[in-house]
Amino acid sequence: MATLPPRKSQTPTRICISKQHLTPLQTLLQMGFPRHRAEKALASTGNRGVQIASDWLLAHVNDATLDECSPREYIIYACPTGPFLQQLEEFWAKSRQMCGWNGAHNYVPHITLVSFFKAPDECSLQLSKALKQVVDMTGALLDRPLKLEPYMSQNFMGFFVAEEDANYLKRLALQYVKEVSNSTISLEPHVKSLHLTLAYQFPQAQFNALKALVETLDAGCASNWELRLYSRDPRLATKQVQKVVYPHNPHETDELELRIGDYIYLNTEVVDSSSDGWAEGISWLTGSTGHLPVNYTERTAESDAWTLHRVVQLSKSVASSLTSAEDLDIVDGRSISTEPEERQHTAHPEIIEGSSFEESEQSVEKYLRQTLKPCLELPSVQLLNSHNLNHQHNPNTPTIEITTNMSSSSTSVSKQPVDEILVEPPAAQPPCPDDTLSVHSDHSLQPSTLDASHAKNRKIYIMRHGERVDFTFGTWIPYCFDEFGNYMRKDLNMPKTLPRRKNSPEGWQNDSPLTNVGVYQASLIGQALFEAQVQIDHVYCSPSYRCIQTCTSALEGLKLTSKHKIKLEPGLFEWMAWYPSGVPDWLTKNELIEANYDVDLDYEPVQPSSDLTVRLKESTEQFYERNHDVILQLLEQTTGNILVVAHATTLDTCSRQLTGGVPRSTNELRQVIHKIPYCSLATVEQVDGVWKLVEPECLPVTHSKNPRFEWNALSAT
Repeated sequence: MATLPPRKSQTPTRICISKQHLTPLQTLLQMGFPRHRAEKALASTGNRGVQIASDWLLAHVNDATLDECSPREYIIYACPTGPFLQQLEEFWAKSRQMCGWNGAHNYVPHITLVSFFKAPDECSLQLSKALKQVVDMTGALLDRPLKLEPYMSQNFMGFFVAEEDANYLKRLALQYVKEVSNSTISLEPHVKSLHLTLAYQFPQAQFNALKALVETLDAGCASNWELRLYSRDPRLATKQVQKVVYPHNPHETDELELRIGDYIYLNTEVVDSSSDGWAEGISWLTGSTGHLPVNYTERTAESDAWTLHRVVQLSKSVASSLTSAEDLDIVDGRSISTEPEERQHTAHPEIIEGSSFEESEQSVEKYLRQTLKPCLELPSVQLLNSHNLNHQHNPNTPTIEITTNMSSSSTSVSKQPVDEILVEPPAAQPPCPDDTLSVHSDHSLQPSTLDASHAKNRKIYIMRHGERVDFTFGTWIPYCFDEFGNYMRKDLNMPKTLPRRKNSPEGWQNDSPLTNVGVYQASLIGQALFEAQVQIDHVYCSPSYRCIQTCTSALEGLKLTSKHKIKLEPGLFEWMAWYPSGVPDWLTKNELIEANYDVDLDYEPVQPSSDLTVRLKESTEQFYERNHDVILQLLEQTTGNILVVAHATTLDTCSRQLTGGVPRSTNELRQVIHKIPYCSLATVEQVDGVWKLVEPECLPVTHSKNPRFEWNALSAT
C-alpha cells in the first residue's frame, strides 16, 4: 500500500470561529443588517436573541423611524406578585367596571424606583445586566411583607411605603443610578414618597365607590416583590394604547392593517373627537402609521405595549411571575446566572448561545409573551407549525394562530412563510334543546316549545342592516359608474342593478347599498324568525337604503311582504356627529316605490328628516335620547310586537334606557358597536311591565372573510 508523501508546503490552517460564540449583535451584522438597526432591534425586543430581533427588523421595514437615532425610554418598577397582585388585579377590574377608566389603569401595579430616562440602543444590555448586579450588591432579600400604609384623598388613592421599607427600595434605586450613569445616560432615582397608586384622575363623584373598593384590600400579604426594567418606544410617551380585537385589511393606501394581538398608539384627543370613527395610529407590531377604525380596538394599559427587559426577585423563595424561572436570567440570548454550576442547570433549553431557538418558539407569540408584561392576556395562543401540528389540545378551547411573514431566511431555523392572523373558533357544540333551529322546523311542533307566559309579552326586535358595499369594496363609486352615470357591476357580490335616484352617483356616497351577501343575510334572519313563529305587528326602518333593503329581505323571509308596509323613521338614523356635511340625500319615497319597495306613503314619522339638520353636532347623550324618544313614542302609538331595522348603534341606543340603563359615553359606544356585526338581532321583552333584553328566538348568522380572487395570480412566475 502506497504511503503518503510528505508535503513541503501546507495550506495555512483556517481559523474558524463558531457562530455559537458570536454575540447576537455580531450575528445580525454578519446577516447584513446595519449596526444602528441591529442595536435598535435588540433593544426593542429586550435582547432576547437573534431570531426575534431579525423578525422585528423585517416587521418594521415600513417604519418611518427605523433609521432615526431616537433613544428608547426606560423605567424601573418594584412590582408585587402572588396573592397581593391577585387582589390588585381584581380591584383594577372592579374599579373599571364600576367607575370607568382612571389613570391607574394605564400601568401594571407598581412602585416607581427610577423614573423614565432615555438611553441609546447600544446601552440596552448594560442597563439590563446592572439590575441584577444592584440586587446582588445591596444584600439581603425581603423575607416579610412590605409595610404599606393606605392613603385616600379626593384625587388620589393608594398605598405609601413605610419609611423603613422605603429606605431599602431607595438604596436599590440610588445604587442603580450610580451603576449606569454616564455621559450619555442621565437618570434620577424616584426617592420621594414611594407609593403604589390605586386610583387617580377620577371624578369626585366616584370617590365613595372607589373608597369602598380600596378598603377591601389587605396589604398584609404584600410579601412577594420583584424588580422590573421596562422600556418603551419614545413615540408612545404622548399616546393612548388600544388593543386590536378585530382584524382589518386596508381598503385604501392610507389605512393601517390591524392584526389581533397588536397594539395601536393613538392621540387621546383624536379618539375623543373623531367624527367618523376613524383615527390615525401607529402599530406596535410594525411601527407603521395609518388610519384605522377605532371601534376595532379597545383601550388597554399603556404598559401592555412596553418591552420587558429584565426581572429580578426581591423576595426569598418566591416563584417567578414569568412562565419559567429560567426566563429571569436570559439576557442577550444567554443565561447570565452568576455561578457556573447554576448556569449548567438553568440554561434555557430553547436557547443555543444566543444564535437560534426551537422553531415552535419563533413567532410573534414569543415576542408578545416575553417582551411585554408577564400577565399579557394571550392565554390560549398556540402555534400551528410543523413542531406542534399533532399536539392535542382541548377542542373546546379557542386558539389564536398569530402568524407573520417576518421570518428571516438567513438564520438556521427553517420557517413557513405566513401572512395573516387566523382565529380558530371553538368546536361546534351539540345543539341545545331550546335552540330555535335545533328543535323541529315543523310548525305544528313549535308551540309546545314556547313558554306560554312569554308568548303574551310584548316584544321589540331590533336588527342591524346587512353587509354594505362601501365597507366591503372600499372606494367603489369611481369604478362602478361610467362618465354618463351608468352603473356597472364589478364583482358578483355587488348588486346587479341600482334604483334610479336624482343625485346619482354622488348620492350613493353616504347611502350605500347592500352587497348580495348582505341581502342574503337579512333573508336568513327572516326565515329563522318565521320558523320560530315570531309575530310581527309593526315594521319601522331607518331611511338609509341599506336598511330598507335589509328590512325588505327580512320580511320576505318572514313571509310578511304583503302584510306590512315599511314605515320610514328618520329618528332611527345614526349618530349625526358622523355626518358633519349634513343629512344624507336618501332615496325619496317615490323613487323607492318605483324600485318596488313597499314603503308606507301615509306614515308621518315621529322625527322628520328636517329635525336631523339641527342635530349635526348632537352629543352622544343626545343621540341616545333621540333614539329612546322615538322608541317610546312608537310603543305609545301601537300595540303588539315591533320590528325595527336600522344600524349597529340602534341595538344599544333603542334598548339601553328602555331596560333601565344610562346613555354610554362616546368611547363606550365605540367599544360596544364593534360587537354588533351585520344583521345582529336584539330582542327586548316587556315582563310584568319591565323591559328586559332577552335571548332572540333565532340563531345568529356568521360567515368568514372571503378575499377577492385575482385570476392572473396563477400565471405569475
